[in-house]
Amino acid sequence: MNVAVLSIGDELLGGRIVDTNAAYLSAEVTALGGVTLVRMTVGDDRGDIFEAMRQLAGVADVVLVTGGLGPTPDDLTRFAAADLVDGGELLDDETAMAGVHAWCKRAGVPASEARLMVGKRPPSSSFLSNDCGTAPGIQVVSGGANMFMLPGPPLEMQSMWRRHARPLLEQMVEPRHAPIEVIAAGLTEVQAADMLGDLLDRDRRPRLGIRVGRGVVRVSVEDPIGDLGSDTMTGCAAEVRDRLSPWSLGVGVASLSEAVGEALRRRGWMLATAESCTGGGIGAAVTSQPGSSNWYSGGWVTYTNEMKCRQLGVPSELLCETGPGAVSAEVVVAMAQGACEQSGADIAIAVSGIAGPAGGTEAKPVGTVWIGLVIGDEAEARCIRAPGGRPQIRQTTVDSALQWVRWRCAGINETLPWEVNA
Repeated sequence: MNVAVLSIGDELLGGRIVDTNAAYLSAEVTALGGVTLVRMTVGDDRGDIFEAMRQLAGVADVVLVTGGLGPTPDDLTRFAAADLVDGGELLDDETAMAGVHAWCKRAGVPASEARLMVGKRPPSSSFLSNDCGTAPGIQVVSGGANMFMLPGPPLEMQSMWRRHARPLLEQMVEPRHAPIEVIAAGLTEVQAADMLGDLLDRDRRPRLGIRVGRGVVRVSVEDPIGDLGSDTMTGCAAEVRDRLSPWSLGVGVASLSEAVGEALRRRGWMLATAESCTGGGIGAAVTSQPGSSNWYSGGWVTYTNEMKCRQLGVPSELLCETGPGAVSAEVVVAMAQGACEQSGADIAIAVSGIAGPAGGTEAKPVGTVWIGLVIGDEAEARCIRAPGGRPQIRQTTVDSALQWVRWRCAGINETLPWEVNA
C-alpha cells in the first residue's frame, strides 16, 4: 500500500509552526506495513491544493490530507476537494449541520455562515465525525485513490485517524513484519556506515536505513516487499548490532541512559555523579529512567572551585595557579573520589571542562573536557575534545560519561567518542 501525505497551510510553508502531523502519519503508515511515497506541503491556495490532490491521487493508493477544514476564509480544502471530484459543487450535510447548530446553542453563540461552512461537503464524499472538535473530516475517492481529509489540530487529526482512516488502511495492507530498530550511541553516521559495509547495499533484503540525532545512530531493518520471515529479520538485526558493537545498545533498549541503568542494575552497582561544565546533565539523563533510584545515589553540581573543595574535598592546591587547574585529570579524579566517599556509591563519574564560547587557551581549547571515573580504589581519567558550540559540547560530555559508565560495567575498554591524549 503506497501512501501520500499532503499538509496544507501558509503557516507551515512560512516556518511559523512545525509539521508534526506529517511525521505522525508517516510513522503510523510504516507501523501498519505501508510505504509513504511522498510528503508534500502547499499553502492556503485553492488552486495549489487542487493540483496537489490531483497529482498525489495519481501515484498513491491512499492520500492523507491535513489542514484547511475550518470555518475561516483560508480554509479551502473542502473547496479544492469539490473541484477535484464534483466540479466545485458543495452540499449541506444534514447531520453535520445539525451538529453545528447544537454546538452553537450549547456555546451560546450564533450559527453564523462561517460556522456552518464546516457542514458542507462535495456530494460524492462522506463526512468523518470529529469527536475532538467541530469540523468533520472528508473522505472521497479520486483516480482510484482513497483520500482522507483530516483536521489540522493534532489532537483532532490523530483521533480522526485512529477512528476512521487507520481501520480502513489496516484492511488494505498485507501483514508484514514491522521494522526492527538497532540503536548505537557515540558513533557518527559515517562511522556506522563504514562498520556496516555491505549490509547497506540497497539491493539487499532486509534493507537498512540510517538516521542520526541526539547523539545516537538508529539503524532500521526493513523488508520493502514484506515476505521475509521473522528469523531473517531478527538475524539481520543481530548482525547489525554485532557489527556496531560495542557502540550498539541491547535489544529493546531505546536510549543510552536506559542502557546505563540496565548495566548498573546487572552489576548491582550504585552510581554517583560530580559535574561542573554539564551543570547536572548527567544526573538528569540517569534519572530520566523509571526506577533510577535503584542504581543512582545522587550527585553534585560543583561549578566553582570553592564548591569543588568544600563539597567534594578536592585539594585546593590542585586549583591554585601552580596546580593543574579545574580542567585536569587530577581534579576530576578527586571529584569522583569525593562523590564516592560522600555517597557510599560503588562507582562515580565526574566531569570538568571548557564549554565556551570563552575560557579556552592554546593548551586547553574550548571543548576540552576531563572525565574521571572511580570504582573503589581504582581511579582513571580521560580527556575529550568535544566539537561544536556550548550546547553540543555539554551534550557530548554527558554522552561520553554515560558511555564510559556503561562500558565499565560491562568490562569493555574502548576509546571514548572524541577522546584525545592529553
